[in-house]
Amino acid sequence: MGLLNAPPARTVFIHGRGRSGPEAWPLIARLERPDHVFLQRTGAADQPERDADRAIEALGGRGHVVGHSYGAVTAMLAAQRRPDVLRSLVLIEPACYDLARGGRGVEGHISAMAPVFALADDPSVDGEDFLARFAAGMGALPPALDSGTCEAVATRIRTTPAPWEIDLRTDTPRLVPTLVITGDSAPMYTEVAAALEAQGATHLALPGTGHRPQDTDEGVAAICRWQAEHSA
Repeated sequence: MGLLNAPPARTVFIHGRGRSGPEAWPLIARLERPDHVFLQRTGAADQPERDADRAIEALGGRGHVVGHSYGAVTAMLAAQRRPDVLRSLVLIEPACYDLARGGRGVEGHISAMAPVFALADDPSVDGEDFLARFAAGMGALPPALDSGTCEAVATRIRTTPAPWEIDLRTDTPRLVPTLVITGDSAPMYTEVAAALEAQGATHLALPGTGHRPQDTDEGVAAICRWQAEHSA
């Protein structure tokens, strides 16, 4: 098949801790593009080390990877393992805290969340209690969920590694063209973005888009522009 007739490079979208698959990317999913692949959660929880290999396999060749929040850790691992198959990388509100240790926001977040993860294996802490503690550490209200859903969500979070415990290479933006998009939800994401920018990444701040810039027209447009610029 000639280059002019070759199918477009795939983009693999990696969800955060919440919804997975197309449900995690509602605005982008509406585009209904055959070259978009939405990674689905398998098993009880996300496992970045495993899921990075799944993302690479899903590319089916050279393509683009987009990761949101906790999923940005997986996206970074995929990029540092196989930079040769990534045309570009987009990290949205990245929870790649290992890259920005020492930052006030990152260290404050870890101090608030480490005691929560320390209770992950404590059978005396039920799902509702664990989620309440998790929400408090994030500075949010407890989710309004029924008991069954509470247990399922809590189990998922309890069995995922804490994001700051996953070693990431700081030089990844030197290997793969990297765009970091932040909203205005919390300072630790901006600190991670600054650490990546220092290594050559491009940082785009979209004020007013919160923790999910990908759910806005400007966020989707930014992702599409970046990939178009790095599709050759």
